[in-house]
Amino acid sequence: MRIQLKILFVVSLWLCPLTGSAQQVNFCGEFVPMERDFVSYKLMDVIKGHLKYRNFLPVLKAKTDIYFPVIIPILHQYNIPEDFKYLPVVESGFTNATSAVGAQGVWQFMPETAAAMGLEVRYDNDERNHLLKSTHAACRYLQQLYSQLHSWTLAAAAYNAGAGNISRNMKRQGSSDYYQLVLNDETAQYIYKIIAIKQLFESPELYMPGFGYNVFNKGNANMSVFSTPASSIRQPGEAANKQVENNSGDFKSIRITVDTKTRGKLPVASAAFAAKLQKNNTFEDGQLISVLLLDDLQANGVYIRKNTKISGRGWIVSNRIYVDLGFGNTITLCDAGGKKGVPADALKAGRDVRLLKI
Repeated sequence: MRIQLKILFVVSLWLCPLTGSAQQVNFCGEFVPMERDFVSYKLMDVIKGHLKYRNFLPVLKAKTDIYFPVIIPILHQYNIPEDFKYLPVVESGFTNATSAVGAQGVWQFMPETAAAMGLEVRYDNDERNHLLKSTHAACRYLQQLYSQLHSWTLAAAAYNAGAGNISRNMKRQGSSDYYQLVLNDETAQYIYKIIAIKQLFESPELYMPGFGYNVFNKGNANMSVFSTPASSIRQPGEAANKQVENNSGDFKSIRITVDTKTRGKLPVASAAFAAKLQKNNTFEDGQLISVLLLDDLQANGVYIRKNTKISGRGWIVSNRIYVDLGFGNTITLCDAGGKKGVPADALKAGRDVRLLKI
């Protein structure tokens, strides 16, 4: 379980708004102590590290669309928190890779641990590479770790380092708080990597430059990146062409740009890709919109096969819905006639649309 995987990211997918005085971050229902500056800064360092490699996320998302529907019901069967679906993303990126120390499969089992959990490990039949069997084994292992350590956070850390190593450190240091324990570098980073994946998948607008709250424009280096956003930040529902002045210098709000000079005009496109909207009869400003690709899409160094579903948050401006699909300004969602954005009735009917490469 030692593969150090750089996960590659670009904006898209599951989004949730920033509310309250601080961003509440949790893993498996256990709160991450973001009020501790060293925790918030360490998490942001990991997130920023991932953001250097963000152009592969649509490919990774296509993999999660295949693997998550298989993994999540098995997690539920064993009463394992759903957040553990992100563990194989960190471990292997959903590949049956073999690490330098011999861990293998999407769950990166070592041979001894795999055998202890009931998997057959032979040169001609290695069940670590069998998705269903290895997922059941991972759940049994996680249950065992939780029964020993009584914390899902510590169980996840023990998945990386072993229950014995975690228990010894807890006893020696007199603490059961993962975020206070002094551990080896890999295990000390491990939970942050999983939480970073979760945050970027579920709340990318908090981190991604060019969309949503851009924490990298933070003016005060001594302030937590999860502090209260400036009151001047435009919230969902406000006019998209409203000019925002960032008086505090703490956060900068960036929304999809639609102004009166360009609204309704046909973009100058170098390529067009056919797609179809997923029906949504109850769309409200800020909700997720899914689009099924009917053509292979290649743009900005990313290749996505047809019949793949991609998603992004939509915003209502003058009765048209504009969607950020995570390609910056290179891909624009248009109606069948090529006009930027789609009318609400097109979303309700699940009509054909076009993705225009600018």
